[in-house]
Amino acid sequence: MKKILYLLFLALATLASCDDGPIEETSKGYTDGTTAKVEGVLNGIDSWPSKYNIAIAGFESNDKYAVISKIITNSSIDERGHFSVSLSGIPENVETLELCVINRLRQRVITLYSENISQAAGSINIDAGEFDAEMYNMIQTHLFDVSCTACHGGSTFSAAGLNLTTGKSYDGLVDKPSKKAEGLYLVAPGDVTNSVLHLVLNTDISADWRQNHADMLNKERAAELLTMIDDWIDYEAIKN
Repeated sequence: MKKILYLLFLALATLASCDDGPIEETSKGYTDGTTAKVEGVLNGIDSWPSKYNIAIAGFESNDKYAVISKIITNSSIDERGHFSVSLSGIPENVETLELCVINRLRQRVITLYSENISQAAGSINIDAGEFDAEMYNMIQTHLFDVSCTACHGGSTFSAAGLNLTTGKSYDGLVDKPSKKAEGLYLVAPGDVTNSVLHLVLNTDISADWRQNHADMLNKERAAELLTMIDDWIDYEAIKN
């Protein structure tokens, strides 16, 4: 009986000690880390399917997965597109803070704005600027403008009659029959496997054309961009 009472006393004492106050966060940096307030103007967040988010995210050097992030929602944006988001508890191992598109794994897909905060401490304020983050605009900016317009519309000649410059690429692609691949459309909304845009970037369909398009993307970012383009064909192109 004495042994039972003794064990009961120890249990009660342990419970009492746990109720003395909150347990401190043991991960270094999360409790007393940097706080950043990020402001800017942002349009087009509703154009993305649910597997993507536009967020304020912190990254370690050379890592494409966010250490910490906060999603920007419609409630964070006023009628003029202005947003103001605070991210607290940023760990000291975070080197860059970005306004970016991330997927469900918190993997960086597109960077809109980036700032080195490796030397920051306490509270910082960041004006990220103004961005059109509409999904198709991201494809225009990060694919067509970078890799395609030199041949497709950047000069007096547009290869295969296809102009992929800003303001002309959408109408030149969506629901337009291919001149190279008989029976296929350049972009068939909702049908990735029968869209030439998908095929030239993911298969060897263009191997005997003037340019093999399958090796045009930056290899480090190819997987994320290719998935994003396919998701646009399946989700966004069909809506317009």
